[in-house]
Amino acid sequence: MTPGPDPARPHEPHVPHVPHVLFSRLAVVASCLGMVIIGALLALYGPVVPALRDRFGLAESTAGLAPAAQSLGAVAGVLGFHSVHRRIGNRALLASSYLTMLAGTVTFGLCGVWPLMLAAAFVTGLGLGGVDFAISRLFLIGLGARGPALLNVAHGCFGLGTVLAPAAIAVIGPDRYGPAFIALGLLSLVPLACVRDVRNRPTPAELAGSSPAPAHRAGGRGLAVVLTGFVALYLLHFAVQSGIGNWEPTHLHVLGHGMTTATIATSVYWLAMTIGRFLVAPLARRWSAAAIVTTACALMTVAILLVPLPGLAPWAYAAAGLCIGPVFPNGLNWLNRSAPATGNAMASVIAAAMLGSVAFPPALGAVVQTYGVSALPVTLAALCLLTLAVSVALAVRPRRTGAARTVAREGPAKPAHAVAGQQETPLTSQEKDAL
Repeated sequence: MTPGPDPARPHEPHVPHVPHVLFSRLAVVASCLGMVIIGALLALYGPVVPALRDRFGLAESTAGLAPAAQSLGAVAGVLGFHSVHRRIGNRALLASSYLTMLAGTVTFGLCGVWPLMLAAAFVTGLGLGGVDFAISRLFLIGLGARGPALLNVAHGCFGLGTVLAPAAIAVIGPDRYGPAFIALGLLSLVPLACVRDVRNRPTPAELAGSSPAPAHRAGGRGLAVVLTGFVALYLLHFAVQSGIGNWEPTHLHVLGHGMTTATIATSVYWLAMTIGRFLVAPLARRWSAAAIVTTACALMTVAILLVPLPGLAPWAYAAAGLCIGPVFPNGLNWLNRSAPATGNAMASVIAAAMLGSVAFPPALGAVVQTYGVSALPVTLAALCLLTLAVSVALAVRPRRTGAARTVAREGPAKPAHAVAGQQETPLTSQEKDAL
């Protein structure tokens, strides 16, 4: 068994805790490909909804049940795979998530029965949620000091998928959605084959269990308040994100822009969100996650406040996307440092974010229908201000959860695999390279 770190030398930078090295370089690249795939799957339904409507003779609302089914499946996947993570380990969690996603996408692409396709979309969402949760969680604990930066890269790759999928459908045509879903499903075989380069232990729960006692004193009412704050942060920022993505074309068209220009501007918004994550990646090792998220929320608010100014709306939306991008990955890093000993924290927050993307677009649609599309910037500005207020409240909250920094400085009291009652194999050369 590979010996654990010397507890007397907690600050030694070149001798990381062995249990924390979970990914080889190949596994990191494969996981980023997995994020591209799930991003593409989330963005693929929008362009093909008209084709589904025409093929099955569906109403608009009924055709829209497919992306809703996948989103609900993703929420269930996050919570479900989280519940079995400690029991099955990291490698099995990723493998079962990819296999579930593969089964759902291939079934959706091949079958021609609408109820079965809805079920397949839900199954796809189960796997998608598992992949998103697993990679987000394991990158933070399994890549040492590079984890926060690489989490930004991984979610930047997710953004690439959301940009590339609609472009691919525009090239091949919405009627050929079946081969597109099947191709994405088969592409998931690549990261699935690389799961063997992920260490199976420790899981996040095992690492939390091996932390010193101070990490566990973050529980109780104080921890509940912190988790509530992060859930609100993710719900609100996803409300802004999805609200712009769904209603920007309509708003720009009302302002006098052609539909082609409005559609291109919305694509630029999504691309800007992706670029924002890549740009912040180098800063994640220098700035605190709280500073990154709070600054991003402040700049996002400023950008939305500029939307009503004549001629600035497309640029303001793009600037908002640039600022929204870093919130999701860096918020997870902030959460991980604020509540490291609670296994349910990240699953709850990611599930809340996905619920926000399902619930808020119809709510904003109701606002637009009642008050007109001119009410969109005002509503988005109010949501931005609420998001900023929650972020500031979390940042200035008395350091009752400062145990996270203690854990980060001192490391686990003993190797987590010893706590879990399991022996880990020594690091391979690939895993050493991941450092």
